[in-house]
Amino acid sequence: MKRATKAKTLLAALPLLFPPTAAEAQVELTGYALGVSSHATESALSPAGTTLLARTRLMGLATSGPFTLDFAYEHVIQRTSEGGGFSVTSPAAGTGGGDWLGTDWELQGWSRGQWRHRFDRLSVGISEGAVEVEIGRQAISWATTLFLTPADPFAPFDPSDPFREYRGGVDAVRLRVFPGPFTEVEAVVRAAETVFGTTITALARAQTSSGGWAFGGWGGVLHDEPAMAIFATGAIGATAVRSEATLREDNEGEMTVRATLGLDRFFTPGRKDLSLIAELQYDGLGADDASHLLEVASSKSFMRGELQTLGTWTAVMQASYQIHALVGLSAMALVNLTDGSTLVAPGLSWSATGSTSVRLGVYSGLGQAGLLPLGTLASEYGSIPGLAYVAVSRFF
Repeated sequence: MKRATKAKTLLAALPLLFPPTAAEAQVELTGYALGVSSHATESALSPAGTTLLARTRLMGLATSGPFTLDFAYEHVIQRTSEGGGFSVTSPAAGTGGGDWLGTDWELQGWSRGQWRHRFDRLSVGISEGAVEVEIGRQAISWATTLFLTPADPFAPFDPSDPFREYRGGVDAVRLRVFPGPFTEVEAVVRAAETVFGTTITALARAQTSSGGWAFGGWGGVLHDEPAMAIFATGAIGATAVRSEATLREDNEGEMTVRATLGLDRFFTPGRKDLSLIAELQYDGLGADDASHLLEVASSKSFMRGELQTLGTWTAVMQASYQIHALVGLSAMALVNLTDGSTLVAPGLSWSATGSTSVRLGVYSGLGQAGLLPLGTLASEYGSIPGLAYVAVSRFF
């Protein structure tokens, strides 16, 4: 079945679940708009250039008795520079969306620009008592840590992405059962179209809590390969502790570990809000030295969008400080501890109104830049150019 046909079949079935005469039907609509202008300086791998991006998003949630319809429809117009598209992210930004339903279309294409529209959410659900079932494109996150999330098997964020308002949707069937007030069991089956063909993911997850700690695990098949994970989150004193680890197959078919430990804490110096976050990740699928960075970047795991970074050991630190009721400062550092390169990203945010915000930010890569004599990257972040951006977003 072609992907466009799959999407049309799902759309055609919606009136059967939500008849126009249903007196109890309720519809909630919200929206989001984002405009970004960025300029990148010349680097060892790309020329200088300016990029413009506009994104509008309409979101709806309809309910009729036990049925729900969740959708998000968006348009994205992008003018790219000679060096490529808009990017304030690391080289490991996910490249494999796994779009199976085929709800992404191009309206117009130019030599340095593109206008696309898509359904980022399109799912129907039914709930009965403690059981919920949802089918279609939906947001699913099994992450426990905040930035580096190796045990999130679906659509993890790029840790350096400043626009994390909405997680990407995945095409799946999801069953959730709530056997108790603090316990949740769920199963997800997903088909994904990747550059290596169609893959199947079938995972089951259980989570419970006790003594102020939430913990659990999941297991099954991830992109046709066996996988399992455990996770836990709680607090030691006033410091939140988050951890997750997964056991996966590497490129040679051997089992390897990917794990992250994170700490975060909230302070109020001078009655101002200050939050600190630190995470450390070991990734058995990552490169143990710079000569293997491109090998990891061309691996199945990276091309399917599973890897957020390229190195074996990675650390991230972020500080956010409220200097005024409407103004905040932030600073983030993403460090490849194997090759010593660092991506730094300070930023300033201003809440212009209750629904409009303005963000200014800078990204810069530190470390050895360019290519080594054998054509491999000198470091993960060293070749990232200096980049400044201004962004305006509005919710409606």
